[in-house]
Amino acid sequence: MEFVSPADGPYITIQGKKCLDFSSCDFLGLAQHPEVKKAAIKYTLKYGVGIPVSPLGSAPQQQLEGKLAQFLGTEAAVLFPSFDEAQQFLKTLKAAVISSEIQDIDAKKKSTSLLCIDDSFMFGIAGDQGFGAAAHQAGSNLITGSLAYGAGCSGAYIAGPKKHLNGIKASHPLSYPVLGALDSALSFIPEMEQERETLSKNIRWLQKLMKDLPVKMLNSPKALWEFKSPKEAEQVRHFLAEDEIYLAPPVANTLYIAMTALHTPDDLDQLTVSLKKMSATDLALAMQSLTPTP
Repeated sequence: MEFVSPADGPYITIQGKKCLDFSSCDFLGLAQHPEVKKAAIKYTLKYGVGIPVSPLGSAPQQQLEGKLAQFLGTEAAVLFPSFDEAQQFLKTLKAAVISSEIQDIDAKKKSTSLLCIDDSFMFGIAGDQGFGAAAHQAGSNLITGSLAYGAGCSGAYIAGPKKHLNGIKASHPLSYPVLGALDSALSFIPEMEQERETLSKNIRWLQKLMKDLPVKMLNSPKALWEFKSPKEAEQVRHFLAEDEIYLAPPVANTLYIAMTALHTPDDLDQLTVSLKKMSATDLALAMQSLTPTP
């Protein structure tokens, strides 16, 4: 098991080694934002570290849900402690969930009676004031998403008309520190046009860099790099790790590379140099060195 801890900016520390991180989907860097951290501390000092006792202690969450609904342009929003729990509720509603990251939303609008757009990887970086591709858009009945990527906070949401959301409640409210951090993050997102522009530039750079590789570019700031086997994907990951570049472990035979607004031109140059070093000969040698001797 790999023990990873955040360092400064786009870096992490893994097993005592500082590496440039291209696995994080903290697209705007809000998980490390000092004001977001302060807000979490402020809520902790005011309310404590526990989970609110509903309904007496749920007023901060109800206010935040109203704020989120306003930003998304919906009648209501419900916050959940995890994305998985939000998806379970969507199953009970028999909603068809499609991702704004990889699918054509328009093609799906007429194919289902209850359509939900998963905006997890577009929240914070696209759409009206940065609140996602589905924010203030007609055509979908519901919007869902994780808050871990664009907002840098744990939790998830479902938003839409009150008629669909009446009676929906999470298993328990979000903790007060998370509510404080999320409240602050939501306030910052509309103001982060410069960060979104930096992220857009980084995405264009990644597209150019990956044009000759078997890579699938997504609508979000990610690229899926496909290999012939999981073993080959893991070997390439280890090869990059030798140059102090960290990618998340592969899913099947696929690695992903994620851009953030925290990545600087020097960071991108470092990744470029590492990829150019991966000639057929270098990669073959790297794979050979990672193959156990009989």
